[in-house]
Amino acid sequence: MKITLTRILAGFGCLMVAGVANALPINEVDYFSLTGAELIDFESFAGGGAPGTNYDGLIDADGATFGERFVGQTLGASGNSDTLAGAPSGGGLTLAVGAANQNLNIFTRAPDGNVLTGLGNLGFPDFNAIGEGAIAILFDNDQSEFGFQSVGGNLGGATFEFWARDGSLIATITPVGLGVDFFGFQREGGVQDIAGISIWNTDPAGIAFDDIVFDVPGIEPVGVPEPGTIGLLGLGLVGLGIARRRRKV
Repeated sequence: MKITLTRILAGFGCLMVAGVANALPINEVDYFSLTGAELIDFESFAGGGAPGTNYDGLIDADGATFGERFVGQTLGASGNSDTLAGAPSGGGLTLAVGAANQNLNIFTRAPDGNVLTGLGNLGFPDFNAIGEGAIAILFDNDQSEFGFQSVGGNLGGATFEFWARDGSLIATITPVGLGVDFFGFQREGGVQDIAGISIWNTDPAGIAFDDIVFDVPGIEPVGVPEPGTIGLLGLGLVGLGIARRRRKV
């Protein structure tokens, strides 16, 4: 009876640790305080003067891939701007591509160089579509920090949804005052579990993204042990109990 109770308490303790980790917030921080080792500035991709280059597929960069949304999310519209609703489906994060000419765009904007935008429902090459579309980012590895430069906004707002690898929502943040500025986000306690981010905005001018920074090394995520690990722990406790009984005899 004591062995069974010990196993239950051990499993409950692991769940409590994971629960505390999931409850920790994502905070807005100074972009220049971030320590990520990876920077995506889109300079290696085709751009050009507005309207730039239309991308009807995924954009694969070092450490991250960009699409319109995650499979399971529903695309809507608010004026010329995309909106997203719902959560990723299928038990994980899979990127989805937008309709033709309504997916992603890279153009060259002086003095910032190449910037990434989503394309709204008016579609490429309509200038009023640039920066109005939703964007989803899927990281190769789970992250604890994320930052970017906002380009071209007109002090509007945006919605950032941070997702775990299994498709569960970690946090939603809605920054305002988007213009030419830098934004940083950091998981409290350095928990490394941000696998994807979906973004859409209601800025009247639309926003573009540049200088995306992420990939902080050396921090392991907090999580529930694998079932096999729990099973081995249980066998060890059973063995310990048998040994104790033998000593008593």
